[in-house]
Amino acid sequence: MIFIGINLEMIISFYLLFILGANNVANAIGTAYASRATSYRNLLILFSISVIIGSLCAKNVGDTVNSLSTNATIALTITAIVMTLSTYKKIPISLHTIIICSLIGLTSNYNNLYKFGEILLSWIISPIIALTIAYLLYIIYEKINIPTIKKINMTRIFLLLSAAIVAFNLGSNDLPTILGTWTTSQSIFLIGAIFLCLGACLYGNKISETISTITNLSVRSAFIAQLSGGLAVTIFTALGMPVSTTQAIVGGILGVGLTKGIKTVRWKVLKRIIFWWTVAPILALIFGFFVGRLIK
Repeated sequence: MIFIGINLEMIISFYLLFILGANNVANAIGTAYASRATSYRNLLILFSISVIIGSLCAKNVGDTVNSLSTNATIALTITAIVMTLSTYKKIPISLHTIIICSLIGLTSNYNNLYKFGEILLSWIISPIIALTIAYLLYIIYEKINIPTIKKINMTRIFLLLSAAIVAFNLGSNDLPTILGTWTTSQSIFLIGAIFLCLGACLYGNKISETISTITNLSVRSAFIAQLSGGLAVTIFTALGMPVSTTQAIVGGILGVGLTKGIKTVRWKVLKRIIFWWTVAPILALIFGFFVGRLIK
C-alpha cells in the first residue's frame, strides 16, 4: 500500500508540474514573447535552462515543505484539476493561490478567517500596486534622457534577465512546493524540472498568447511591466503576504498599456482573465470542502 501511495503521489506531482509549466511559463517569458524580444524557441531554451538550474538549488525549500500534513497531497490533486481547467481556458493562474484555497476548503478551519481575509486582500491589491508602479515608471522612463539606459539592446538584455530570474524561481521555489510533500531527492527534483519544461514547450504558447493580447508591448514597455510585477511581489513578500506573480505581471502589463490610452487595452481579454481569477479559487475552495467532508 505504501508503494502504491508513493507512486500515486508521484504521478499527481509530475502531472501538476507539467501543467504548471504550461500555465506559468507566461510569467517568465510572456512579456518578452509579446514584445518579440527574441524568438519563442530561444525564450523556451532560456526558460528551460533557468528552471533546471533553479531545481538544483531547491533542496532547502524541499526540506521545509516535507514537514507539511497529509492534506497536502489532496490539495495538490485539487490544484492539478483547477489548473488544468485554467490552462484549457488559456488563463494564467497562480499555483499558490489555488493551493491555499484548496487547503482552506479541506481543513475548514474558520479560526483564521481574519488571516485569510488579509491574504485575499493582498491578492486583490497586488495587481493594482503593480499597475500603479508600471504606469509611473513608464512615464518617468519616457521622460528621462539617458541614452545608455534607453538603448534597445540593453533593455532587451534586462528583459531576458528578468525572464530567467522568474523561471529560476519556478524551479527553486514552486517545484519543491509540489514535490517536497513526499521527497527531497535532488534527482527527483531534476526529473520534475524536465516535466515542468515539457509542459512549457508543448502547451505554454497558449497562455503566452493570452498575455500578449492584453495590450501591444515593445521591448521597453515589456521590461517595465515585468519589473513592476517583480517590485509589487517584493513589496508584499517583505510584508509577509503571499501574492501571485501571475497577477502582478498582468497588473504591470495593464499599467504600461494605460499610459498609451484606455483604448489600447483589450478589455475583453482582461475581463476573461479576471473572471477566471475569481472562479478558480472558489472552485478550489468548493472541491476542498466536499473532499474534506468525505475523508472525515
